[in-house]
Amino acid sequence: MWIELDGWKAKLRFSACHFIPNHPKCGRLHGHTYAISVKIVGQQIGNFVIDFEDLKRYVGEICETLDHTTLLASRDENVQITKTETGDIVVIVGTSRKRYCFPKEDVVTLPINSVSAEDLCSYLLDELCNKLDLSTFSEISIRLDEGLGQGAGCVRHFSQREGDSGLG
Repeated sequence: MWIELDGWKAKLRFSACHFIPNHPKCGRLHGHTYAISVKIVGQQIGNFVIDFEDLKRYVGEICETLDHTTLLASRDENVQITKTETGDIVVIVGTSRKRYCFPKEDVVTLPINSVSAEDLCSYLLDELCNKLDLSTFSEISIRLDEGLGQGAGCVRHFSQREGDSGLG
């Protein structure tokens, strides 16, 4: 058994800006309206695999933390991130040596290697898994769209507990 949420239709969206260092086009600061779609495969316990309202709330909380921010990857070897005396965030980018200065409240620094759709998607899956009781799920998939028609997805599989046929 599985349930799905379409991020566009369920309004599980956020808008943010980012850049991909050393990329000819995406190396410039730019933004997207992102949508997070989720599919959860698992056992139906009582009425639900998971209550849609709970899942929407969890994904919505994640969206809220990222909405209208500048996303930075703290593990990106192509950026140097420092703070000024006032707490503002200064970013120096790779070989171009571009320099950005952002108000601290406008930045979310994520523990990822890049702010590509792929790495953002993996981060979002980790964040969602941290909010869920995973004991009845066998698989969670997330798709992060950077606009209509383009996005990245990732899947996490969970081992079946003893006695669970995994057929859900």
